[in-house]
Amino acid sequence: MKFKRYSLVTALLLTVVGIGCRDKDLYPLPYDDREVGAYMRLYSQTSNVIDLNDLANSGLDGTFEAVDGAGGNSLQEFRILVRHRRGAALSGEVPLTTIAGADFAKVPEPTFSEYRRAKVRVSAAQALTALATATGFPGSFANGDQVIYRGVMVLKDGRQFTDTNTTPNITGGQFYSASFVYTLTVRNQTTSTSWLGQYTLAQTAIWSPNHSTALHAAPQFPSTLAARLFPNQTVTLSIPPGGLSTERQFTVSYRGQNVTLRFNLEAAPTTAAPTAGTVFVPLQNSTVDCTTEREIYWTQPTGGTFGTAAAPPPAYTNPLLPSGTTANQGSYNTSQTGLVAGQSLSIGLDDDADEYGRRNGYCTWTRRVRLTLTR
Repeated sequence: MKFKRYSLVTALLLTVVGIGCRDKDLYPLPYDDREVGAYMRLYSQTSNVIDLNDLANSGLDGTFEAVDGAGGNSLQEFRILVRHRRGAALSGEVPLTTIAGADFAKVPEPTFSEYRRAKVRVSAAQALTALATATGFPGSFANGDQVIYRGVMVLKDGRQFTDTNTTPNITGGQFYSASFVYTLTVRNQTTSTSWLGQYTLAQTAIWSPNHSTALHAAPQFPSTLAARLFPNQTVTLSIPPGGLSTERQFTVSYRGQNVTLRFNLEAAPTTAAPTAGTVFVPLQNSTVDCTTEREIYWTQPTGGTFGTAAAPPPAYTNPLLPSGTTANQGSYNTSQTGLVAGQSLSIGLDDDADEYGRRNGYCTWTRRVRLTLTR
Protein backbone atom coordinates (compact mmCIF):
# COMPACT_ATOMS: atom_id res chain seq x y z
CA MET A 1 0.00 0.00 0.00
CA LYS A 2 2.82 2.37 0.86
CA PHE A 3 4.46 1.67 -2.53
CA LYS A 4 1.23 2.42 -4.40
CA ARG A 5 0.71 5.67 -2.45
CA TYR A 6 4.28 6.88 -3.08
CA SER A 7 3.97 5.97 -6.76
CA LEU A 8 0.82 8.06 -7.02
CA VAL A 9 2.47 11.07 -5.37
CA THR A 10 5.51 10.77 -7.65
CA ALA A 11 3.28 10.64 -10.73
CA LEU A 12 1.43 13.77 -9.62
CA LEU A 13 4.68 15.66 -9.05
CA LEU A 14 5.99 14.68 -12.47
CA THR A 15 2.74 15.90 -14.00
CA VAL A 16 3.04 19.30 -12.28
CA VAL A 17 6.68 19.64 -13.36
CA GLY A 18 5.75 18.71 -16.89
CA ILE A 19 3.03 21.37 -17.01
CA GLY A 20 5.42 23.96 -15.61
CA CYS A 21 7.95 23.24 -18.35
CA ARG A 22 5.52 23.56 -21.25
CA ASP A 23 5.91 26.28 -23.83
CA LYS A 24 3.74 29.32 -22.91
CA ASP A 25 2.52 29.39 -26.50
CA LEU A 26 0.38 26.36 -25.67
CA TYR A 27 -1.75 28.41 -23.26
CA PRO A 28 -4.79 30.03 -24.88
CA LEU A 29 -4.54 33.12 -22.61
CA PRO A 30 -1.01 33.97 -21.44
CA TYR A 31 -2.16 36.46 -18.80
CA ASP A 32 1.33 37.30 -17.61
CA ASP A 33 2.46 38.42 -21.05
CA ARG A 34 -0.59 40.00 -22.66
CA GLU A 35 -0.85 43.76 -23.19
CA VAL A 36 -3.21 45.49 -20.78
CA GLY A 37 -5.12 48.73 -21.08
CA ALA A 38 -5.66 51.59 -18.65
CA TYR A 39 -8.33 53.98 -17.43
CA MET A 40 -8.47 57.20 -15.43
CA ARG A 41 -10.82 57.08 -12.49
CA LEU A 42 -12.30 60.36 -11.25
CA TYR A 43 -11.89 59.42 -7.61
CA SER A 44 -13.48 62.55 -6.15
CA GLN A 45 -14.97 65.66 -7.78
CA THR A 46 -15.35 68.85 -5.76
CA SER A 47 -17.91 70.73 -7.84
CA ASN A 48 -20.35 70.27 -10.71
CA VAL A 49 -20.64 73.99 -11.50
CA ILE A 50 -18.59 76.98 -12.62
CA ASP A 51 -19.17 80.20 -10.72
CA LEU A 52 -19.86 82.87 -13.35
CA ASN A 53 -19.08 85.54 -10.74
CA ASP A 54 -15.63 84.14 -9.90
CA LEU A 55 -13.99 82.33 -12.83
CA ALA A 56 -10.54 82.49 -11.20
CA ASN A 57 -11.67 80.47 -8.17
CA SER A 58 -13.95 77.88 -9.79
CA GLY A 59 -13.51 75.23 -12.45
CA LEU A 60 -12.58 71.56 -12.84
CA ASP A 61 -11.33 70.37 -9.46
CA GLY A 62 -10.90 66.75 -8.43
CA THR A 63 -8.64 63.84 -7.60
CA PHE A 64 -7.80 61.47 -10.45
CA GLU A 65 -6.48 57.92 -10.14
CA ALA A 66 -4.52 56.22 -12.93
CA VAL A 67 -5.35 52.51 -13.17
CA ASP A 68 -3.22 50.08 -15.17
CA GLY A 69 -1.45 46.77 -14.75
CA ALA A 70 1.58 48.48 -13.24
CA GLY A 71 -0.21 50.32 -10.45
CA GLY A 72 -0.42 53.54 -12.44
CA ASN A 73 3.26 53.58 -13.32
CA SER A 74 2.60 53.11 -17.04
CA LEU A 75 1.21 56.66 -17.32
CA GLN A 76 3.37 59.10 -19.28
CA GLU A 77 0.96 62.04 -19.07
CA PHE A 78 -2.69 62.97 -18.70
CA ARG A 79 -3.92 65.55 -21.18
CA ILE A 80 -7.08 67.62 -20.66
CA LEU A 81 -8.86 69.29 -23.57
CA VAL A 82 -11.89 71.58 -23.45
CA ARG A 83 -14.86 72.68 -25.55
CA HIS A 84 -17.91 74.87 -24.96
CA ARG A 85 -21.64 74.37 -25.49
CA ARG A 86 -24.40 76.96 -25.56
CA GLY A 87 -27.72 75.42 -26.44
CA ALA A 88 -27.13 73.33 -29.56
CA ALA A 89 -23.98 75.23 -30.54
CA LEU A 90 -20.80 73.31 -29.76
CA SER A 91 -17.35 74.85 -30.18
CA GLY A 92 -14.23 73.11 -31.39
CA GLU A 93 -11.99 71.34 -28.88
CA VAL A 94 -8.64 72.83 -27.81
CA PRO A 95 -5.83 71.67 -25.46
CA LEU A 96 -6.10 72.99 -21.91
CA THR A 97 -3.41 71.45 -19.72
CA THR A 98 -1.15 68.39 -19.29
CA ILE A 99 -0.34 66.61 -16.04
CA ALA A 100 2.86 64.57 -16.06
CA GLY A 101 2.68 60.93 -15.01
CA ALA A 102 5.36 61.70 -12.42
CA ASP A 103 2.87 64.01 -10.68
CA PHE A 104 0.67 61.02 -9.84
CA ALA A 105 1.79 59.73 -6.45
CA LYS A 106 0.99 56.80 -4.19
CA VAL A 107 -1.60 57.65 -1.58
CA PRO A 108 -0.74 57.45 2.11
CA GLU A 109 -2.24 54.79 4.35
CA PRO A 110 -4.84 53.95 5.42
CA THR A 111 -6.06 53.11 1.96
CA PHE A 112 -6.47 50.01 -0.13
CA SER A 113 -5.68 51.67 -3.45
CA GLU A 114 -2.77 50.19 -5.37
CA TYR A 115 -2.80 53.05 -7.89
CA ARG A 116 -1.40 56.56 -8.11
CA ARG A 117 -3.46 59.71 -7.69
CA ALA A 118 -3.10 63.40 -8.54
CA LYS A 119 -5.10 66.42 -7.38
CA VAL A 120 -6.02 68.39 -10.50
CA ARG A 121 -7.42 71.90 -10.58
CA VAL A 122 -7.95 73.92 -13.76
CA SER A 123 -9.70 77.23 -13.23
CA ALA A 124 -12.57 78.41 -15.39
CA ALA A 125 -10.45 81.46 -16.23
CA GLN A 126 -7.81 79.14 -17.75
CA ALA A 127 -10.52 77.38 -19.73
CA LEU A 128 -11.84 80.73 -20.99
CA THR A 129 -8.35 81.70 -22.19
CA ALA A 130 -7.86 78.38 -23.97
CA LEU A 131 -11.30 78.54 -25.60
CA ALA A 132 -10.45 81.91 -27.15
CA THR A 133 -8.65 79.91 -29.87
CA ALA A 134 -11.53 77.47 -30.42
CA THR A 135 -13.70 77.67 -33.51
CA GLY A 136 -17.30 78.62 -32.76
CA PHE A 137 -16.64 79.94 -29.24
CA PRO A 138 -18.79 83.04 -28.55
CA GLY A 139 -16.02 84.73 -26.57
CA SER A 140 -17.47 84.57 -23.05
CA PHE A 141 -19.40 82.39 -20.62
CA ALA A 142 -23.09 82.87 -19.85
CA ASN A 143 -25.44 81.36 -17.29
CA GLY A 144 -26.48 77.87 -18.43
CA ASP A 145 -23.47 77.24 -20.67
CA GLN A 146 -21.63 73.93 -20.43
CA VAL A 147 -17.85 73.60 -20.32
CA ILE A 148 -16.89 70.11 -21.44
CA TYR A 149 -13.50 68.73 -20.44
CA ARG A 150 -12.06 65.56 -21.98
CA GLY A 151 -9.16 63.54 -20.59
CA VAL A 152 -6.60 61.55 -22.59
CA MET A 153 -4.26 59.04 -20.94
CA VAL A 154 -0.94 58.65 -22.74
CA LEU A 155 1.05 55.60 -21.67
CA LYS A 156 4.82 55.24 -21.82
CA ASP A 157 4.50 52.84 -24.75
CA GLY A 158 2.65 55.51 -26.75
CA ARG A 159 -0.85 54.08 -26.49
CA GLN A 160 -3.69 56.50 -25.71
CA PHE A 161 -6.99 55.97 -23.89
CA THR A 162 -9.95 58.35 -23.84
CA ASP A 163 -13.75 58.32 -24.17
CA THR A 164 -13.61 56.90 -27.71
CA ASN A 165 -11.99 53.59 -26.80
CA THR A 166 -13.58 52.55 -23.53
CA THR A 167 -16.73 50.63 -22.53
CA PRO A 168 -19.85 51.34 -20.44
CA ASN A 169 -18.44 49.01 -17.79
CA ILE A 170 -15.61 51.48 -17.24
CA THR A 171 -17.32 54.81 -17.89
CA GLY A 172 -20.25 54.11 -15.59
CA GLY A 173 -20.48 52.89 -12.05
CA GLN A 174 -19.42 54.45 -8.80
CA PHE A 175 -16.25 52.38 -8.49
CA TYR A 176 -14.81 52.83 -11.98
CA SER A 177 -16.15 56.34 -12.70
CA ALA A 178 -13.87 56.70 -15.73
CA SER A 179 -15.93 58.50 -18.36
CA PHE A 180 -12.95 60.64 -19.52
CA VAL A 181 -15.53 63.42 -20.06
CA TYR A 182 -16.30 65.94 -17.28
CA THR A 183 -19.07 68.49 -17.88
CA LEU A 184 -19.52 71.56 -15.67
CA THR A 185 -22.47 73.94 -15.94
CA VAL A 186 -21.96 77.71 -15.69
CA ARG A 187 -24.17 79.26 -12.99
CA ASN A 188 -24.72 82.61 -11.32
CA GLN A 189 -23.59 81.38 -7.94
CA THR A 190 -24.13 82.74 -4.46
CA THR A 191 -21.51 85.39 -3.74
CA SER A 192 -18.42 84.40 -1.82
CA THR A 193 -19.57 86.53 1.14
CA SER A 194 -22.70 84.42 1.70
CA TRP A 195 -23.25 81.46 4.01
CA LEU A 196 -20.36 82.31 6.29
CA GLY A 197 -20.10 82.62 10.07
CA GLN A 198 -21.76 80.82 12.98
CA TYR A 199 -24.69 78.42 12.67
CA THR A 200 -26.43 75.97 14.98
CA LEU A 201 -26.20 72.39 13.70
CA ALA A 202 -28.74 69.68 14.35
CA GLN A 203 -28.93 66.12 13.05
CA THR A 204 -32.53 66.06 11.85
CA ALA A 205 -32.74 62.65 10.16
CA ILE A 206 -30.92 59.33 10.02
CA TRP A 207 -31.81 56.02 8.42
CA SER A 208 -30.30 53.14 6.49
CA PRO A 209 -30.99 52.77 2.76
CA ASN A 210 -30.15 49.07 3.17
CA HIS A 211 -32.98 48.41 5.60
CA SER A 212 -36.30 46.81 4.82
CA THR A 213 -39.55 47.88 6.43
CA ALA A 214 -39.42 44.80 8.65
CA LEU A 215 -35.97 45.76 9.91
CA HIS A 216 -37.16 49.28 10.68
CA ALA A 217 -40.13 48.11 12.70
CA ALA A 218 -39.92 47.79 16.48
CA PRO A 219 -38.87 45.77 18.36
CA GLN A 220 -36.45 44.46 15.71
CA PHE A 221 -35.16 47.93 14.87
CA PRO A 222 -31.66 48.32 16.40
CA SER A 223 -31.62 51.45 18.53
CA THR A 224 -27.89 51.83 17.87
CA LEU A 225 -28.67 52.60 14.24
CA ALA A 226 -30.51 55.76 15.28
CA ALA A 227 -27.48 57.10 17.12
CA ARG A 228 -26.87 60.82 17.11
CA LEU A 229 -23.61 60.81 15.15
CA PHE A 230 -23.59 64.63 15.14
CA PRO A 231 -24.69 66.11 18.49
CA ASN A 232 -26.37 69.55 18.55
CA GLN A 233 -23.64 72.17 18.38
CA THR A 234 -22.52 75.52 17.01
CA VAL A 235 -20.27 75.52 13.93
CA THR A 236 -18.53 78.20 11.87
CA LEU A 237 -18.74 78.12 8.07
CA SER A 238 -15.75 79.37 6.12
CA ILE A 239 -14.23 79.07 2.63
CA PRO A 240 -11.47 76.43 2.72
CA PRO A 241 -7.96 77.87 2.23
CA GLY A 242 -7.28 77.62 -1.49
CA GLY A 243 -10.77 76.25 -2.04
CA LEU A 244 -13.34 77.07 -4.70
CA SER A 245 -15.51 80.16 -4.30
CA THR A 246 -18.54 77.87 -3.87
CA GLU A 247 -16.95 75.63 -1.21
CA ARG A 248 -17.62 75.85 2.50
CA GLN A 249 -16.16 73.94 5.44
CA PHE A 250 -16.65 73.69 9.18
CA THR A 251 -15.26 71.82 12.16
CA VAL A 252 -17.84 69.50 13.65
CA SER A 253 -18.09 67.06 16.54
CA TYR A 254 -18.65 63.64 14.97
CA ARG A 255 -18.51 60.29 16.76
CA GLY A 256 -16.73 61.99 19.66
CA GLN A 257 -14.01 63.63 17.54
CA ASN A 258 -13.59 67.09 16.00
CA VAL A 259 -13.26 66.75 12.22
CA THR A 260 -13.60 68.97 9.14
CA LEU A 261 -16.55 68.57 6.76
CA ARG A 262 -16.59 70.25 3.31
CA PHE A 263 -19.49 70.85 0.93
CA ASN A 264 -20.21 72.79 -2.25
CA LEU A 265 -23.05 75.27 -2.92
CA GLU A 266 -24.53 74.67 -6.37
CA ALA A 267 -27.31 76.64 -8.05
CA ALA A 268 -30.31 74.78 -9.43
CA PRO A 269 -30.67 73.86 -13.11
CA THR A 270 -32.49 76.44 -15.22
CA THR A 271 -35.54 74.16 -15.34
CA ALA A 272 -35.93 74.19 -11.57
CA ALA A 273 -37.14 76.89 -9.24
CA PRO A 274 -34.50 79.64 -8.92
CA THR A 275 -34.45 79.23 -5.15
CA ALA A 276 -33.75 75.48 -5.23
CA GLY A 277 -30.01 75.21 -4.69
CA THR A 278 -28.19 71.94 -4.04
CA VAL A 279 -25.69 71.28 -1.25
CA PHE A 280 -23.22 68.83 -2.79
CA VAL A 281 -20.99 66.65 -0.59
CA PRO A 282 -17.93 65.29 -2.44
CA LEU A 283 -16.36 62.02 -1.33
CA GLN A 284 -14.14 62.77 1.66
CA ASN A 285 -12.36 61.02 4.49
CA SER A 286 -13.76 61.86 7.90
CA THR A 287 -10.36 60.75 9.37
CA VAL A 288 -12.28 58.84 12.05
CA ASP A 289 -11.03 55.27 12.43
CA CYS A 290 -13.38 52.49 11.47
CA THR A 291 -10.92 49.69 12.16
CA THR A 292 -7.15 49.65 12.53
CA GLU A 293 -6.92 49.55 8.72
CA ARG A 294 -9.90 51.66 7.62
CA GLU A 295 -11.29 55.12 8.14
CA ILE A 296 -14.89 56.27 7.70
CA TYR A 297 -15.72 58.16 4.50
CA TRP A 298 -18.64 60.45 3.73
CA THR A 299 -20.16 60.78 0.29
CA GLN A 300 -23.10 62.35 -1.56
CA PRO A 301 -26.32 60.37 -1.08
CA THR A 302 -28.11 58.93 -4.07
CA GLY A 303 -31.49 60.27 -5.17
CA GLY A 304 -34.65 60.16 -3.10
CA THR A 305 -35.93 61.63 0.13
CA PHE A 306 -35.75 60.80 3.80
CA GLY A 307 -39.32 59.55 3.75
CA THR A 308 -42.44 61.18 5.13
CA ALA A 309 -43.75 61.91 8.58
CA ALA A 310 -46.87 59.79 8.11
CA ALA A 311 -47.48 56.14 7.35
CA PRO A 312 -47.24 54.20 5.14
CA PRO A 313 -44.62 52.89 5.40
CA PRO A 314 -44.75 52.50 9.19
CA ALA A 315 -40.96 52.40 9.37
CA TYR A 316 -40.75 56.18 9.14
CA THR A 317 -42.97 56.68 12.17
CA ASN A 318 -40.65 54.70 14.42
CA PRO A 319 -39.74 56.99 17.35
CA LEU A 320 -36.16 55.74 17.19
CA LEU A 321 -35.84 56.93 13.59
CA PRO A 322 -36.02 60.71 13.00
CA SER A 323 -37.46 61.44 9.57
CA GLY A 324 -38.26 64.31 7.25
CA THR A 325 -39.08 65.27 3.69
CA THR A 326 -35.89 67.09 2.63
CA ALA A 327 -34.05 65.64 -0.35
CA ASN A 328 -31.07 63.47 0.47
CA GLN A 329 -28.65 65.70 -1.38
CA GLY A 330 -29.24 68.70 0.85
CA SER A 331 -30.54 72.09 -0.25
CA TYR A 332 -30.42 75.84 0.28
CA ASN A 333 -32.30 78.91 -0.96
CA THR A 334 -30.24 80.64 -3.65
CA SER A 335 -32.09 83.93 -3.05
CA GLN A 336 -30.80 84.04 0.53
CA THR A 337 -27.37 84.97 1.82
CA GLY A 338 -27.45 82.82 4.94
CA LEU A 339 -26.52 85.91 6.96
CA VAL A 340 -30.01 86.60 8.33
CA ALA A 341 -31.21 84.98 11.55
CA GLY A 342 -33.43 81.97 10.85
CA GLN A 343 -32.08 81.21 7.38
CA SER A 344 -30.88 77.60 7.04
CA LEU A 345 -29.47 74.98 4.72
CA SER A 346 -29.53 71.19 4.88
CA ILE A 347 -26.68 68.78 4.20
CA GLY A 348 -27.28 65.18 3.18
CA LEU A 349 -24.51 62.60 3.43
CA ASP A 350 -24.02 58.85 3.46
CA ASP A 351 -21.98 57.79 6.46
CA ASP A 352 -19.58 54.83 6.51
CA ALA A 353 -18.64 54.50 2.84
CA ASP A 354 -15.31 53.11 1.69
CA GLU A 355 -12.54 55.06 -0.03
CA TYR A 356 -14.32 54.81 -3.39
CA GLY A 357 -17.66 55.98 -2.06
CA ARG A 358 -19.27 52.56 -2.12
CA ARG A 359 -21.88 52.31 0.62
CA ASN A 360 -20.77 49.00 2.11
CA GLY A 361 -21.04 49.84 5.79
CA TYR A 362 -17.65 48.68 7.02
CA CYS A 363 -18.17 49.96 10.58
CA THR A 364 -21.93 49.83 11.00
CA TRP A 365 -24.92 49.79 8.71
CA THR A 366 -24.56 52.46 6.05
CA ARG A 367 -26.49 55.41 7.43
CA ARG A 368 -28.01 58.32 5.55
CA VAL A 369 -27.88 61.49 7.62
CA ARG A 370 -29.42 64.92 7.21
CA LEU A 371 -27.94 67.92 9.01
CA THR A 372 -29.65 71.30 9.32
CA LEU A 373 -27.55 74.44 9.82
CA THR A 374 -29.50 77.49 11.01
CA ARG A 375 -28.23 81.04 11.34
